Amino acid sequence: MPNLVRRPRQCRPLRPSERNRYLTRQPGTKPMYKERCRIFTLSDLLHWTPEAIATTMGLPRTTVQSVPRSGAEAPNKQTGRKPAITGKIRQRLVARATLDAAHRQMTYKEIAQLEGVQASRKALVAAFKMESYGRRVATSKPFLTEAQKQVRLAWAVEHLSWKPEQWATVVWTDECSFSTEGFGKVYVTRRPEEKYDDSCCAPKFRTYSSWTIHGSISAFSKGDMVVIKKEWGRLTGKIYRERVLPWVYQFMNWVAQYPENRSRHAVLMEDGASPHTAKLTKQLHNLSGIDKMCWPANSPDLNPIENVWRLLKQRVAKRFPRSLADLRQCVEEEWAALELSDFARYIGNMHERCQAVVDAKGGHTKW
Repeated sequence: MPNLVRRPRQCRPLRPSERNRYLTRQPGTKPMYKERCRIFTLSDLLHWTPEAIATTMGLPRTTVQSVPRSGAEAPNKQTGRKPAITGKIRQRLVARATLDAAHRQMTYKEIAQLEGVQASRKALVAAFKMESYGRRVATSKPFLTEAQKQVRLAWAVEHLSWKPEQWATVVWTDECSFSTEGFGKVYVTRRPEEKYDDSCCAPKFRTYSSWTIHGSISAFSKGDMVVIKKEWGRLTGKIYRERVLPWVYQFMNWVAQYPENRSRHAVLMEDGASPHTAKLTKQLHNLSGIDKMCWPANSPDLNPIENVWRLLKQRVAKRFPRSLADLRQCVEEEWAALELSDFARYIGNMHERCQAVVDAKGGHTKW
């Protein structure tokens, strides 16, 4: 009876062009199909060691070992239609699309026209997706000039060595507006025929109303919330000095006398809003002996109370106030319900915030 066992075929030596391609390939690149077949043949059929295969093929030993062993079957070849846009063209498109802020805002079609590439939108979307790029909503951040970035960087470097005890003495203040609109999309659970049920509809007002409040927090507690009443008009330097600062000073005295505050001192943080930087406001701070922190412009990411406003708006949105009175009641109740654990973590990561500004060379951070 003839021997039907098929003997393994000897592997031919590599051509110079193939060897050069293997040697010049980027490290960490996944082996191609032909390479995987060759590794499979040398390892599973000819029983070569990984070191011998790596030496013969000019590949790293880790790459040879990463090829899965499939027993009696060779590795599967990649199936499916080949990409309509090749790798080099994709790299050109990505390089053009990420050239600057103006190019990042262009559509895929506009980028393709600049590069002279004729392709459908579907092919362009697939090409950018293969390079891990996609069209997403731009993050809204304050505009920073180069001078402002340098000031932010200097401030972060100066406060990078601050200890938690020093950050605990800071009283963080800011104003925030809450309106009856602008809470984002509201999702409800309903059946198709319940589309216009009162409980499944989000009220929409012809004109929206808002409340402006002033708040202050520290590592020990939160201050009283001050509502800027409509009859006061807009928040000016005079209104700020007469209606808001007395409550801020009262909270600062409480922070300075808090038993865990060993320094018996409090530092006031205010941003660069006009009521805070008015001449008479500065005079009142000097007469009252207030130690005010120097604050860089356009830096809400460094103020922990901004995270508190975001948390407060999320909680108010879940209650969805239907009138101006309901809005004020919701804001006051949610502010009163804030606990120390809700915002202490934001003050506790000031070192990370400063380090992020240093890493960004004064630019924007995730906060």
